[in-house]
Amino acid sequence: AIVTRVSEFREGHYFGMIGDILGTRIGDIVFLYERQVGFHGIYKIISEPFFDPTSISCVNETWPIRVKIDCLNYFPRPVPEDYLFSTKVYESKFWGWFYRKIQGARGINTINPEAAETLIELLVKINGNAINKPHWIKPYPSKNMTKITLPLDRDGKVYLEDILRAWLIANIDNPNRKDLRGIFGPREDMEWFANNVPYHVTRKNIDILCYHKNMKYTGFPLRYQFSVVELKRDEAKPKDVSQVINYSKWVAGRLANSEIEAVQPILIAYEFSKETIKKAKLSDFSDRGIKFFQYKVGNNNVLFNEVKI
Repeated sequence: AIVTRVSEFREGHYFGMIGDILGTRIGDIVFLYERQVGFHGIYKIISEPFFDPTSISCVNETWPIRVKIDCLNYFPRPVPEDYLFSTKVYESKFWGWFYRKIQGARGINTINPEAAETLIELLVKINGNAINKPHWIKPYPSKNMTKITLPLDRDGKVYLEDILRAWLIANIDNPNRKDLRGIFGPREDMEWFANNVPYHVTRKNIDILCYHKNMKYTGFPLRYQFSVVELKRDEAKPKDVSQVINYSKWVAGRLANSEIEAVQPILIAYEFSKETIKKAKLSDFSDRGIKFFQYKVGNNNVLFNEVKI
């Protein structure tokens, strides 16, 4: 466990960083971004996230939140960053990176499937074939790895909203949690998910965004739903309904070919005011409506129940 005083990190991005790394999964494809140089690849994640303050080469104890990666294909020439925006097609695929650049540097950026495919395509176009893995790529040497856990219980609520988001992104695809499956649907349909997703140029973020896809009925992969999640540590207010609707409208227009019915707005909070429920009832966003889920912390766990509106 990471033992620390939560109050020390209220003003920082500590739990935001943890949330980013808890969103990774073994087998995920990884690209390394070198500032003012470009994107290196192709790597994959081979461990769960862990805490280790051991100094290793250029990484010292300042960066103890880590995950192990391995080199899948080594391309010596990186993809220059300006290539990502060199055509309108590329611009449309790298929307997440564009908005993240506006917001500032971040340790881990989850990119959408189309962006990952295009980065691989660009690496191949620039390099041709990959070369043998360089000798200087070594296995992670330290054995001092500690599992990352989150401090949860505080009178039924999470300490911070960042902790709720980190917990959700770490458990979002747990097949044994019926309450989570009730929120996010079948695990096998979860094509992609990310937390703190940059939203347009407003410097705001969607708390959690999910793509859902299957080929059960069509015989070919169909991305049939986008889940847009807004989180509130305390009571949800009417303005939070407006917020998740605005996010959902943007997702519909930007990612879902303007198909409003493909977007599911979800609001998760500790409780909901009567005015909030009334506003959601009166919303004409889509026939799907807005889904409300109440969370509660107990026994170092987070549980969810749907609130019918």
